[in-house]
Amino acid sequence: MQRRIISIIIIILVLTMYAFLNSSYFVLDQLEWVGLAFLSPSDLLDQSLLPQGNVFRIDKHALEAEISAYVWVKKAHVTWSWPNHLTVEITEREPVALVVSNDSWFVLDKDGVLLPPPRGFSYGSLPLVTNADMEANEHLISVARLLARLPAGLYDDVSEWNSSEQTLITRSGTQIVFGSLRELDRKVAALELVLQEVAKENVTPKKIDLRVANSPVIVE
Repeated sequence: MQRRIISIIIIILVLTMYAFLNSSYFVLDQLEWVGLAFLSPSDLLDQSLLPQGNVFRIDKHALEAEISAYVWVKKAHVTWSWPNHLTVEITEREPVALVVSNDSWFVLDKDGVLLPPPRGFSYGSLPLVTNADMEANEHLISVARLLARLPAGLYDDVSEWNSSEQTLITRSGTQIVFGSLRELDRKVAALELVLQEVAKENVTPKKIDLRVANSPVIVE
C-alpha cells in the first residue's frame, strides 16, 4: 500500500513538472543580442525565422549554426536564462580596410576575409586597399596581417595600401614601401624604430623604404 502511494505521488509530481515546463511560462519571450557593432538583428535572422515556442524545444545549436552562416559572424553562442530568455552572443569579424574593385566596395577583415558592407555600415576612417587582385587570397591575408599589426597611432594615420606598389600611404603623405610582405614582423619592428626617430626630430619623411628590413632608407 505504501509503495502504491509513493508511486502515485511520483506520477503526480512528474505530471505536474511536465505541465509546468510546457506551460506558457517557458514560451520564448525575446532574443537578446550581445556584441553587435556593425550588424543588426535583422541582418542575421529574418523575422519569419525567429524561433518561437517553448525555450526547451528550441535547438540552440541549430540556431547558432544558422546565425554563424552569415559571413560577418565569426562565432555565435546561444545561452538560456530563467525562465524564457535566450541570449545570442555574437563575435563579429573585425574590419581593417576597404577594398576597391571596379565599382564595388568590400570590407577586409583582420583575417583577410572579404565581406560585403552591411546595411548602414559606417566606413569611418578605414584605409583603402587599391590595385588588389581579388583572387589572390594569400596577398589579401598578408595585407590584413600587416594592417592589424601596425602600431595603433600609425594605423589611424594610414589612408591607403597600394597593392601593386606594396606601399602604405599615410594621411600626411609619407610613402612606406614594404616590398614583399615576407619578414613582416621584422619590417614592422623596423618601422616602429624609424617612426620613433623621425618623431624625435619632428620631421615628416616623404618616403620610408623597408624593402631591406635591416637597412631602412628614409627620404625627407
